Amino acid sequence: MAVLVYNRSSEWTQEIYQALHDRVLPDPENPPAGLLAHIASPDERGGWRVVDVWESEADYQRFVEDKIAPAARELGAPPFDTHISEIYYHLIP
Repeated sequence: MAVLVYNRSSEWTQEIYQALHDRVLPDPENPPAGLLAHIASPDERGGWRVVDVWESEADYQRFVEDKIAPAARELGAPPFDTHISEIYYHLIP
């Protein structure tokens, strides 16, 4: 089942996001298996947020373990809060 993944950190900046993005998604034409949508923006409360739609939570967790976590450690990126919920309905034209 598809899931919505909401990541947020008051300590993240556009520069931190971009550095991580450049490492884990270097080619937007070749997204990781299971990624359906990816949106990043500043958070109105400060910091940064990233919202994804994945085909499954397992696809997301695999990407975190294989790509995001190692790259974040390498960058010394601050932690972020993650919330995952099943999607009832989505339309991505």
